[in-house]
Amino acid sequence: MLEAVAKYYDSIAERYADKYLRNEYYRILYRKIGEVLDKYIRPGARVLDIGAGTGFWSTYMQSKGALVEALDLSTQSLKACKCGDRVAADASRLPARQRGFDVVTALGSVYNHIEKVEEAFKEAFKALKKGGIFITDIDNAVCVDMMYEYFLFQGLDKLADALKKGVVRGYWESADGEIPFNYYTYFYVKSALRRAGLELVEARPIYLMPLLPTRLQQRKMRAKFLERLDLLKFLAPFATTIIYVAQKPA
Repeated sequence: MLEAVAKYYDSIAERYADKYLRNEYYRILYRKIGEVLDKYIRPGARVLDIGAGTGFWSTYMQSKGALVEALDLSTQSLKACKCGDRVAADASRLPARQRGFDVVTALGSVYNHIEKVEEAFKEAFKALKKGGIFITDIDNAVCVDMMYEYFLFQGLDKLADALKKGVVRGYWESADGEIPFNYYTYFYVKSALRRAGLELVEARPIYLMPLLPTRLQQRKMRAKFLERLDLLKFLAPFATTIIYVAQKPA
């Protein structure tokens, strides 16, 4: 699975900004992630940006005064990254030297590409110093958007997996076709974070009530007024995407 993911991101590295950052769906998603980062990233903070890709968030955090190390599976993406410190590695097996960070981020559905997400969380835990903050966004297995997916595209057996196991091994309709993808429920992620030693601080919902399936919204975003529903943080377990903020105990 990771080989397919690396191949996909290698293939779009030079076109990533055109494929995603000019898309209204992703601009809204990125703006909300930026709001969370603004709350936790401080000048001088040492940050490990897992799944940094072409460096959108790495350079953003650098602009806030953070000292960022960008890590990604895609070597072609890292070549396009403007962050000074770059490491080619797998998020589920971080290099031993990746330790003592104030903040670890993994943005852009990084953990949806990983099958053993709890092990990857443990790697993030080891990379953090005591009291450090972990920030990641993960696409949810139980939400309105995934109901479209189960009924129209991926099958009701996937819905059964979501309800019984909290995990769906499916696929993602990307800008350049389908790639393997794992969807995790809010409660599965919350439990996995706890088992990895991380304490959940907050969960920020994104896209609570989409009128159209995400695969259509990625082509033409509509009904922006529904974005206001994302302020209802208590409904995070049912959002299309959830930004998780967790902390390593001091």
